[in-house]
Amino acid sequence: MMAAPLSIRFRTRYALRALALGVAMTLGATQLHAADSAKRDVIGFSRDGKYFAFEQYGVQDGSGFPYSEIFVVEVAKDEWVRGTPARTLIRQDGAKLDQARENSRDRIAPYLWRLNIGTKGSHVVSDQAETADAAARFFAFTLPDNEDGPGLGTVRLRLIENALPAANCELTGEQTHGFTLVLESETGEPLRILEEDTEIPPSRGCPIHYGISDVVALQRAGAGPALVVLISMYRLGFEGLDRRFLAIGAAFDEPPVAAAYAPGTTPTREQVAPGTAPPKPPSEAPAAASKGGSFGQIPSYLINRGSTR
Repeated sequence: MMAAPLSIRFRTRYALRALALGVAMTLGATQLHAADSAKRDVIGFSRDGKYFAFEQYGVQDGSGFPYSEIFVVEVAKDEWVRGTPARTLIRQDGAKLDQARENSRDRIAPYLWRLNIGTKGSHVVSDQAETADAAARFFAFTLPDNEDGPGLGTVRLRLIENALPAANCELTGEQTHGFTLVLESETGEPLRILEEDTEIPPSRGCPIHYGISDVVALQRAGAGPALVVLISMYRLGFEGLDRRFLAIGAAFDEPPVAAAYAPGTTPTREQVAPGTAPPKPPSEAPAAASKGGSFGQIPSYLINRGSTR
């Protein structure tokens, strides 16, 4: 039998994808639960803070196949290291998640060894929410100076979703989003834009919502810290919204002026549900990190810096 022309086969694949996404919506994809909620594991930084690695893993919704993906990021450039990530998807009924994770670890091992990755750093924020409606869009935290190097003092992260089109998502009927991630001072002044989407990369699929999941920092002698923010991304899947993770990196290369630190103070969190207004500016609401006393001044090297991307 003669094969169908390429244009017809392409349109057929496109229609099948749109149909699958339409079924997902019918089954409740617009609800904010996560059907395939990937878990994450922080592998760590290189000793100099130039590189960072993490894994996301889980079981696909629909197929039930286990997967594991390990990403290696060049922190200052906020880019994947060439040749990564290492991805494993075992398309076999009854396959074990541990096997998928082991396969990815074996494949990424030469990169971790060559780049000397394995230093954990400080896990200063970890949000355990697994659904889009519970995910955090705002965090305030303190990274004090220590024996390893200067910190950041008290700063805040704010995530703002913005409507953007995504390729092959038009027929789903859902509005896709990118996001902007801003580092702010304790009192809410913007210090640096860590991420500002102007388009949605094809690798994200059809992303609907985002949240701040983790903040990991490595303090370095003679320089400011290396910082990675793990963003949870909720995108259309077969049985609902699937959760995956994005790593946003930033490196501060100038030694900061030490900021005062109030001992015993812990990170605070303000949660904003999707579709609602962001927290009021500092002139209308108290700073989220003000509890526990004064933290002094924000390091001057942070102010008026541009995006790292």
